[in-house]
Amino acid sequence: MIQLRSIIFLNGDYSKQSLEQFENDDLIIAVDGGTKYLLSNGVIPDIFVGDADSIDNDVLKKLEVSGCELFVYPEDKDKIDAQLAIEKAIELGANEIVIRGWQGERIDMILALIYLMCKYPDIIINAKDDNLQMGVVHSQVELDSISGEKWSILPICGDAKNVTLQGFKYVLKETDMPCQEPFGVSNIAMAEKVRIEVREGMVVYFRWIKQPL
Repeated sequence: MIQLRSIIFLNGDYSKQSLEQFENDDLIIAVDGGTKYLLSNGVIPDIFVGDADSIDNDVLKKLEVSGCELFVYPEDKDKIDAQLAIEKAIELGANEIVIRGWQGERIDMILALIYLMCKYPDIIINAKDDNLQMGVVHSQVELDSISGEKWSILPICGDAKNVTLQGFKYVLKETDMPCQEPFGVSNIAMAEKVRIEVREGMVVYFRWIKQPL
């Protein structure tokens, strides 16, 4: 199967990240204010998705003239722009999606993004900035880590059952993780690879690449 990675730039805080290292076949999608970040770094996205409530018309015209395909939606809609961008990436064949610029003051938007990541078990989706990486595990995954990093693994969208954690200070073996008992906070990676497995339900992981305050 052909591997297509899409990188989606949301309208979030870009102070905690450096510019993504693009590969030749990457599908670059700008979402509203994320366009400004890309243009300020000399990057023309392949696609624009959003309601354009945070960018000017002259920016849209510049994108269109530069060959960027525009998908502009009304402000009054049932889906947030991040969902529209993820759906467009999948429609165009992406089987791996990286979300950038996802952190900010809107904790409700971050929670909504986590829910969206739960929706697509067959697509690799992770949100990544220089300080923090986040993703949802539907079955099992092996991830890069650095010994001493802080990680949190929490159930999402209901209780997670038979969870196994390997490569951490606090290991688990087929242990249930109820939502009301968030004991997966502040684990520590002990190896260059960690493994997370869940037999029933889903968990979300937070990898603190830079130590949080």
